Amino acid sequence: MAIDEQNTLATENNVSASNGWPLRGLSVGPCGTLNYPVGVVIFQGYYTSSNLSSATPLQLYKPGIYNCPMILAEINSYAFQPSSDIASVFGSCEPNPCLTDFKISSEIAVTGYWINGQEATLSNFTLGVYTVVGGDEWGALAVLHFVVQGDDKSTPVT
Repeated sequence: MAIDEQNTLATENNVSASNGWPLRGLSVGPCGTLNYPVGVVIFQGYYTSSNLSSATPLQLYKPGIYNCPMILAEINSYAFQPSSDIASVFGSCEPNPCLTDFKISSEIAVTGYWINGQEATLSNFTLGVYTVVGGDEWGALAVLHFVVQGDDKSTPVT
């Protein structure tokens, strides 16, 4: 999966942070969204934007304690370069950016999900339909589907 927040303007685009996430559980890794204004999640079953709130996200990362990189305490805005997914991140470090040349995209490769029990177990995706959701903190949402078939081939669903 890949998620990317892109400035389509030919000029710099300063965007205020929103925290208007359309869905809980979006992440770009085991540490959540970190300093990213984007994230993804996978659900088992076929869901649309109108019934996602009734779905339970799959655990894509092994449960446990992670050494996460610095998470900014307060992000106020992003200054996206023209026609780019590169931004400066402003927050508690102002007047200077806390992060510069920060690529607002992430690629996540998963082959299954973690099942919690007495000991976490990695399970391959079982036969059936899955829903992949990407979203950003400004409320945008993208919903895609894929099918796992009997011979371990995945087929996109439209």
